[in-house]
Amino acid sequence: MSKVEVKEVQEVRGFSVVKKVPNRAALTGDLKPNTILVFHGKEGHEMVVEIFTPNPNGDKTLPAAKMASTKFSGNAEKVDNAYATLLFWALKEGKTLGTPTREIYTKVDASQSPPEVEVEVQAPLQ
Repeated sequence: MSKVEVKEVQEVRGFSVVKKVPNRAALTGDLKPNTILVFHGKEGHEMVVEIFTPNPNGDKTLPAAKMASTKFSGNAEKVDNAYATLLFWALKEGKTLGTPTREIYTKVDASQSPPEVEVEVQAPLQ
């Protein structure tokens, strides 16, 4: 099982675009190093996802927060495994995870299909 870390993340300025997509595969073209995907839940059968690009001149701020965090490396379609790690950890530790969750992409190898990624998945602690 992957390691879970509790950490205080600082606020981040940047630019964002919100998309409604049917599934994770629809986000493949948005995966780039330093991109942060913020998951805001669902509307009907679609996920509401904010694609956030850090930039000190940005017009949006992701707030500082206390997060449970785990890292994932592998096939982009299997990032959900990191969420399972966080959920099992929360159950074991008696913690409650909140929303919105964040995925911070540090590496993306788009030459693979689906891409191979390194990502940190964060969920707010309540």
